[in-house]
Amino acid sequence: MILDDLNPRQRAAVEHFDCPLLLIAGAGSGKTKVLTHKIAYLVREKGMHPHRILAITFTKKAANEMAGRVEKMLRIKPRWISTFHAFCVKVLRDDIATLNTGHDKRFVIYDEDDSLKIIKDVLKRFYIDSKEAAAARNTISKAKQEYQDVVKCIAAMPFPLNNYAEVAREYQNELRKSNALDYDDIIYFTTALLLNHDDIALKWQGRFDFIMVDEFQDTNRIQYSLIKLLLGDRGCVFAVGDPFQTIYTWRGAVPENIIQFAEDFAAKEMKLETNYRSARKVLDAANAVISRTGSRWASRVLKLHPDKEEEGTVKYTENADHFSESLSIVRRIRDLSETFCGYSDIAILIRMSFLSRSLESVFMQHNIPYQIVGGLAFYDRAEVKDMLAYLRLSVSPQDKAAFDRIVNIPSRGLGAKALAAVSGNYKTDWMQAIKDTTLPARQKAGAEHFVQIIGKYAGSAEHAPYSALMGLLDDLDYIEHMKKTYKEDHEEREQNLSELSNVLKTVQLQGGTFSSFLEENLLSSEQDKIADEQSVKILTVHAAKGLEWPVVFVPALEEGIFPAAKSLEHMKALEEERRLFYVACTRAKESLFLSSAKYRMKFGQSSYMARSRYIDDIEEVIDRRGEERIECRDNCEGR
Repeated sequence: MILDDLNPRQRAAVEHFDCPLLLIAGAGSGKTKVLTHKIAYLVREKGMHPHRILAITFTKKAANEMAGRVEKMLRIKPRWISTFHAFCVKVLRDDIATLNTGHDKRFVIYDEDDSLKIIKDVLKRFYIDSKEAAAARNTISKAKQEYQDVVKCIAAMPFPLNNYAEVAREYQNELRKSNALDYDDIIYFTTALLLNHDDIALKWQGRFDFIMVDEFQDTNRIQYSLIKLLLGDRGCVFAVGDPFQTIYTWRGAVPENIIQFAEDFAAKEMKLETNYRSARKVLDAANAVISRTGSRWASRVLKLHPDKEEEGTVKYTENADHFSESLSIVRRIRDLSETFCGYSDIAILIRMSFLSRSLESVFMQHNIPYQIVGGLAFYDRAEVKDMLAYLRLSVSPQDKAAFDRIVNIPSRGLGAKALAAVSGNYKTDWMQAIKDTTLPARQKAGAEHFVQIIGKYAGSAEHAPYSALMGLLDDLDYIEHMKKTYKEDHEEREQNLSELSNVLKTVQLQGGTFSSFLEENLLSSEQDKIADEQSVKILTVHAAKGLEWPVVFVPALEEGIFPAAKSLEHMKALEEERRLFYVACTRAKESLFLSSAKYRMKFGQSSYMARSRYIDDIEEVIDRRGEERIECRDNCEGR
């Protein structure tokens, strides 16, 4: 029964058990179905317990979908279907003390803003311009992703990057003092734990009889090392990936891991090429683009063929300028929403974030509901971060990022000199550091009130976060503070805090903890935050990977934008741009609308744009019937 609804190739992959397996699965070919059916097969046919199977993927959305499907088949919720980071957090909650880094299992996870703030503070100590903070963080992050000693690795780099060696050491020391990990530390420390402590490695190896890894082409060096450490000398592993959907090398992904996996494990290889998502013409376009890729993956090239009978649509519109292009897209969406689909069935995939501006402007003028995916997220809003920082500090009084954020919100008159004195007295508790610091009378009252408030909720914030939030808002008179600070939009900000209180009330009523709530939100991806509402989604192609819509628009198909200008001089980067366009095409189920502009504004001047090479690649696929050409409006910007 488990195998009944699988095609022959899917079934062969599910039943394979004799040796490690590498499944090259094309877009829309049912890889999630294979993964979930294989878990059910291992349980029903091979007698494995579902809690002894580890399945790892890259987004919480994908993990939840897999877990839901398995639960439906087996009537039991699997425990170990997880993202890399969520799995590693569980390992570290158990065993991080073994590393002797100064962290304990109550560690907090710093987001990008928190870690960047710490790095800026460290740079000041070395008289390095804070403008270098992003470069320093990226350098440290890259070293961790490649599992190299952060300090030694950076010290070996040429000037000026070797300035960051001491920065890296101090940055890690600051994280330790706050009992904090940054995002990269989660996997870095887990790998160090398994690599350097045989007893811990054996413990975690012994928990799993089988390991599966989704999206293997997106793994970086340290993630690959982690999988090997969890396997030990066993071959109970199944990897799924598609080298032609490798679009994250800029953040550390190593597509060669697929080849390395095949060699390291002497893995059998299978392919899935039947696409269940897209109509024939959409796949014709995708195949035409990817067939022109380099020969590095020649033996693993996939040619997708449709399971659907529908022909589908691929159209291209050349516009006079960016405004005309946005107007053309709006007109098309209006027609589609009246005759074919709802707004939630439509996505606009952009190569670069700045392209959303003209789209937003025209969408607002024509009352088209839209959502920018990857814009300012709810939990990144100032008022939300303020109140979360109060709760964080109540739970973890050594949290420097939280302390720095709210020690003067609302204002307590604590200037740089006073805070430097407090910092000099810090050992393990910022509240104690304030108590140990002699402050002028005008600052002392505010500091003591701050200590009193944090202490008041220290015992309740973890298990009663809603009650603590409501008390904090009252004690701080925070709503009044917002009215004075954010005169223009304080009402909207109040609504944001109302929503935060609703979320924390649910956490509290369900018996959850504030720490687990924070962890879940920090480990979410952009995809996990897409609202389920009747609106057109506007997002980058990178953020769209793994998603699908009946109708997809890809605007700004111009040389220098898609493909990006920085890729034009580097063959590897240019190949990745081609794969990115392939991913964009394969998000569409029925209709794919492509467009470009002849002129686009650059630094206030109208510049001629050559259309993207990808349009030439798919020329024979484009449906020219009823082709629309939107000319420039009379008062066109900058013309």
